[in-house]
Amino acid sequence: MTESADIFARTLLLDAGPLIAAIDRSDEHHDWARRTLPRLKGRALTCEACLAEVLHVLENAPAAIEALRALLRRLEVVPVLGQEGDAVFARVARFAPEMDLADGCLVALQGRIPGSIVITTDQRGFAVYRVPFLSPLGVFGG
Repeated sequence: MTESADIFARTLLLDAGPLIAAIDRSDEHHDWARRTLPRLKGRALTCEACLAEVLHVLENAPAAIEALRALLRRLEVVPVLGQEGDAVFARVARFAPEMDLADGCLVALQGRIPGSIVITTDQRGFAVYRVPFLSPLGVFGG
């Protein structure tokens, strides 16, 4: 699968993985994230569960906190659990242990926003969830 320019003009839902990779130089997907994130032209969204995951994985390091804050200037943080909490938790339970809360929230957002696509480094998980996504391996289902 290949990327096309129109992918970056869609509503893009950012998973924790690309945000972590953009911040952490030792992440295996760092170069991909640094090339990909600046290409985002459409509406770019994430959710609070993804942000919590980013800071947890990066151990709340002060530099990571500041880098995430800078990235958030380009993103809209959309609440999910208040409106769709029961459905998200039911989906997480259904796909456990592969799906975490952040994934469940992104799948809910993708269902809520027609034509949106998830940007993730978790190609295995999102292939199982059957939503369109862009990963370091290309575009799938989109």
